[in-house]
Amino acid sequence: MPLPQENLFSLTFPEAIWRILPHPERDEWVVELRNAAQKTVSWALVDLALNKIVWQEAPSATEWWTTLAGFAGDGVFLHNYRFHDIPEPTDLLALSAAEGELRWALPGWLFGRAAPEEGQIIVTQKQAESIQQRFCDSELGLLKDVIEEQNLLPITAPNHRSPVRYGPEDIYFAQLSSFLAKTVGVKDVIAVDYLESDPYLVFSYYLSEPEKTTQSLLVVNRNRETIYHNRLSDNRPGMSHDTILLQNDRLVFLRNTNELISLTLTH
Repeated sequence: MPLPQENLFSLTFPEAIWRILPHPERDEWVVELRNAAQKTVSWALVDLALNKIVWQEAPSATEWWTTLAGFAGDGVFLHNYRFHDIPEPTDLLALSAAEGELRWALPGWLFGRAAPEEGQIIVTQKQAESIQQRFCDSELGLLKDVIEEQNLLPITAPNHRSPVRYGPEDIYFAQLSSFLAKTVGVKDVIAVDYLESDPYLVFSYYLSEPEKTTQSLLVVNRNRETIYHNRLSDNRPGMSHDTILLQNDRLVFLRNTNELISLTLTH
């Protein structure tokens, strides 16, 4: 089955891609970008429906230690680490999803998750023997009602999936390795990340070569017809995590640390 060219897009950044996170309702993704040599960090919003970078910003009040925490509604949420020697976030920052500008900062609070009511998020604060949760206006950063323990909302599953990793100690590893050997002639894999999206099978497999580990991606259909097969990296010091995400029918993955690729799995 030939791959329609319009179903495959890629965007390349000058910095390394550190994390990607999809919006729960729109075909937009936030990308965290880092330049380790210069100790700089920035964030970009990508519209994969248009194959376009909407903005890339390094807003005030952010620094090397700031990390991406959430993407919901019309806001991008970041965590600051006030104490660099303690690996726990301390403050919450909010960026506008439309422009990437800093909206507000909320010291002492962290991003929990999106709230059922539009325009709100749930924020958390660690207390002496418990964690307090409150609703928060996502546009203004104003704290609202406390969520009592008996009224805590159930945590909903994310609307995206990642492959499951299998190593030689796992029961399905031999079966996956055999499939790769028969389909594309790959042998001696050291790990396989596997994901199904019927009728597609997604394999991210790792090979050990002198002084490096290579990662490749294979997407086939149930008839073993190759939809995509390419090496993603040949200079990793080890095996990566969270470099492949599936949201609805869109498979998003990283190649060579700074290229974001989007593949639509049509049904």
